[in-house]
Amino acid sequence: MTFFKIKTPDNVFFLFLLIASFFLGCAPQPGVSENVLDTPGHHTSNGFKLIKKGYLYDAARDFNLALELAPNYSPAYRGLGLIYGMEKKFKPAFSAMDNARSYAKEKENKALAYVGFMRLYTMRQEKDWLGNVESSFLEATGSLKNLPEAYYYMGIAYEKAGRTSQSKKAFETVLRINKGLVPEAYEALERIKK
Repeated sequence: MTFFKIKTPDNVFFLFLLIASFFLGCAPQPGVSENVLDTPGHHTSNGFKLIKKGYLYDAARDFNLALELAPNYSPAYRGLGLIYGMEKKFKPAFSAMDNARSYAKEKENKALAYVGFMRLYTMRQEKDWLGNVESSFLEATGSLKNLPEAYYYMGIAYEKAGRTSQSKKAFETVLRINKGLVPEAYEALERIKK
């Protein structure tokens, strides 16, 4: 008893297609490799997204995972410093930001560490806090001239200090640079106008 009778070349072709589609259907499909997801950069990127949403515990977990993979990863220390600052734990906040600055290898990470200091001084608002923010701003922009984060957080500091015209100029600079924080700068300018 025969199950398949191959009579024409068309039947052979269709049999080949059937077998090929079976094996291709069982093959691993392309996707995001787990190795790509388990990197310091990926965990840190997630951490900063979680900070924006207010999920500080989850963000801290991601930053710590990044540091397990790369113990000297500057952006992860910056993220942890910001979380500690938001929790009003300023001693570990400044310590983590010191690590972010010390371990920064690229100009951008060094400049962003100084922006982190700007944010911490603004959160804490102790004696001469605005002078400290301005000094950190000069360090940040000394490394990278057109860093929108530096101008944005300088604008926030001036706004908190009641220096509206300086705050407005800083936010307008963010819009002129046009590389990030543009919606936030627009929102801040609208807030100042009220």
